[in-house]
Amino acid sequence: MPGLKEICENLSTHSKMLAQSSEDKWSDSSSPVDEPVRRILLRGSEIIRGATNLGLSENPTALGILSRQLLELFISLHWVISDPERAARYAEFPTNELDRLAQMAMKDGLLSVKSKEDGADVTNDFLSTRNKPKKGVSIEQQARESGILDLYQILYRFMSLETHGKSETVVNPAERSEVTLEHLQTIGAISQVFGHTAILWLLHRQKITNEKVRELLGA
Repeated sequence: MPGLKEICENLSTHSKMLAQSSEDKWSDSSSPVDEPVRRILLRGSEIIRGATNLGLSENPTALGILSRQLLELFISLHWVISDPERAARYAEFPTNELDRLAQMAMKDGLLSVKSKEDGADVTNDFLSTRNKPKKGVSIEQQARESGILDLYQILYRFMSLETHGKSETVVNPAERSEVTLEHLQTIGAISQVFGHTAILWLLHRQKITNEKVRELLGA
C-alpha cells in the first residue's frame, strides 16, 4: 500500500493535471456545459493541491473538511453534465446566492444602502426594486436528480460530521498519521472519479454512468 508521502506526490501530480485540463481545448465543438465544467475542474484541482499540503503536515481534521468539499464539487459536476440545461443555472448560483444573502442582511438591518448625494439610508427603496432572489439547488437535490443520492446519504452526510465539528479531534501522533492516510486515500478516490468525469465530457462529450462512478469510488 502506498505511504503518505507517495500518495501526496500522486495527488500533487493529479492536481496539476486537472488545473491544466481546465484550460486545454479538448474538442472542436463547444457546449454551454464546458464553462461550468472547467470552473469546477479548476476549483477541484486547488482543493486537491491543498490536501497535498495538509497531508504532508498530517492534519486529518482539515483533510476531512476538504474531502467533503471535493465530493460536493463532484456531485455538482455530475449534475451539470447529466443535463446540459443545468449549466446556465449553475453559472447563476454564485450571483444569486450573494444577492440572497445581501437582501437577508439588509432586511435584518445588518447592511444598508446609502445615497450618493446626501448619504441618506435608501435601503428600503433599494430592496423594493429588487426581485426575490432565485433559489439554488441543494447538493442533496443535485445528487437526487443525477441518480447518485446514495453517495450523498452514505458519504457526504457522514463527512459532514467532521465539517461541523461533530467528531473527535485526533491528537495522538500514531493515530493522526493513520487517520491522515485514510483521508488522503478517500480524497485520492474522489479525485480520480472527479477527473475522469470531467475529461470524459470535455474530450469525448460522454457522460459517466453511475455504475462507473461507484466502480471508481470502490463503492
